Amino acid sequence: MRSKKVKIINPILTLLTIGVFWEFVVRTLNIPNYVLPSPSTIFSTAAKYSLYLAFNLLDTLVAALMGLAIAAVFSLALSLPLAYSEVIRDSIYPLITGFNAIPRAALVPLLALWFGLGAVPKVLTAFLIAFFPILVPTLTAMITMEKELWEMLQSFGASKGQILTKVAVPRAMPYFLSSLHMGLTSAFVGAVIAEMVASDKGLGYVILSSTSRLDTPLAFACLILLALTTFVISKVLSMVERRVVKWAYRVNI
Repeated sequence: MRSKKVKIINPILTLLTIGVFWEFVVRTLNIPNYVLPSPSTIFSTAAKYSLYLAFNLLDTLVAALMGLAIAAVFSLALSLPLAYSEVIRDSIYPLITGFNAIPRAALVPLLALWFGLGAVPKVLTAFLIAFFPILVPTLTAMITMEKELWEMLQSFGASKGQILTKVAVPRAMPYFLSSLHMGLTSAFVGAVIAEMVASDKGLGYVILSSTSRLDTPLAFACLILLALTTFVISKVLSMVERRVVKWAYRVNI
């Protein structure tokens, strides 16, 4: 119980220390707000534009979570044939790897051209950025089964499909659920990038418009809001992960 309290208190104390030091430096050096606003200025700005920020956060949140959900389903579904057949894996996986080398931000103007401004380019960009970080650990977990275990299962008469569905897939679930944390961050990055290029709402749009008029405190408020939102959702994912694949963790963690 004490260790849990320490885990909660220590990060809070660290954040407070950073905030106090930040406030002290800005006020001591008289740094202009348009260069680096103080924490007090950022929070007062956030309170002033609370409804505006909440509306745009909701837009970004919906796009990011939709993109993450599509990426998770598609990654898990694609991992099955890739893990089942080495021929399919050798044919498709290099193409996926090559596509991953393309900066997804460069695709946003094309997505806006094809689908217009609005939610679709944001969801697709979030999906494209979140897809690969989820696919790789999931597929790796499925295809790296120990040789001894594979041979033992085959000796008991298990087919390749049975080994994949009854052993490899459950074995990969902790990796799949864990990869959703990276996918979550990637999905938010994708949504924000798309909002900066092909949208008139969302936190990405607010960041771009506020920095263009030197309203740096509002931009920082958006960044902090994004960080807090991602942190909270990541904690929820951790709770779900611990419940679904409780067997994969040591008792003392």
